[in-house]
Amino acid sequence: MKFVMRVVVLLVICLFIGYNTDLFFSKSVEKNTAEDTATKSNFPDDKKTTNENPEQVHDSSSLARFINKDVSELKKEFGDPVRVDKTAYGYDNYIYSQPGTSYMQVGVTNNVIQTIYALGQDLNVMPYKIGMSTEKVFTDANLQSEISFNYKESYYKFELSEEDLNARPIVNIGSGVYAQLNFDKFKSKLVSVRYLNKLSFIKMRPYELSYQGEIYEEKLSQFDWDTIDKASSKQVLEITNVIRDRYGVEEVAWDEAVARVAYGHSLDMKKNDYFDHTSPTQGDLSKRLSSGNVKYTKAGENIAYNYIDSAAAVEGWLNSKGHRENLLDGSYTYMGAGTYQKYYTQNFIIK
Repeated sequence: MKFVMRVVVLLVICLFIGYNTDLFFSKSVEKNTAEDTATKSNFPDDKKTTNENPEQVHDSSSLARFINKDVSELKKEFGDPVRVDKTAYGYDNYIYSQPGTSYMQVGVTNNVIQTIYALGQDLNVMPYKIGMSTEKVFTDANLQSEISFNYKESYYKFELSEEDLNARPIVNIGSGVYAQLNFDKFKSKLVSVRYLNKLSFIKMRPYELSYQGEIYEEKLSQFDWDTIDKASSKQVLEITNVIRDRYGVEEVAWDEAVARVAYGHSLDMKKNDYFDHTSPTQGDLSKRLSSGNVKYTKAGENIAYNYIDSAAAVEGWLNSKGHRENLLDGSYTYMGAGTYQKYYTQNFIIK
């Protein structure tokens, strides 16, 4: 009888440990692959049609009005950024971060604003509004399945897939300015708006691209990538907490030891050319956390590959069921993120 009781107790302990170290894994199948979707073509002249909008940007109060303007104009309204982050696209991101309400990244080259990623719910993105229903946006917006324009002496044609049209459509709002509308497809709400001028559109390539002429790719050193990756990991935390706050979930705190484990996995995926939660050499998350001397009772992991930046990666997780569960799990209290050249890893834990 005593033997049976011991077995029962051991089973209960094993079940308890198993539950409290449960790892929620889900591969990201939604990839914005910048490098792989640009095709150089030889368009006949009669095929190089454009659908540019020569009109001025309609709403003079919207953030869109700052695109192609001197950054001093934006600073008059928003002040100085909390910091400036290097990017992979030749511009620096001016980070504005009032908790939850006015988070944005403003891409600046030679003091001229190239792009704005607007996530904060109090930011003016008229005629849209953060949190607006997808149905309302689709009713009012002039969405297009193809964007084509000339830039300098080159021709560019972007084509949107069905997934693009449903999750991140694009609007030509005039004056060479475009607005990418990013949705939470589970709640059918507008999460953010990304404004782009032609050059940032070409460099980031958020959709499949055919072009004739120049592609404008940045040449980045290892030092450049290291700087970009550190900034990207910090942005993953910020954007995650803005989204958690919006959905009524407590923010997570940064844990440096967890971040080192996350970075190691991103580096490992890049060096060994795989994309999975289980490393062929380092094992699964539980083994990697143990190797990193991280104590925890529950852990979860999100990974992503080839998204154009940290903002797109986090929103990709929001639109993927398994990743979303981790992102919005209120029981997690700490997080670490590690980015290595467009490999993104985000680890959550409860201590």
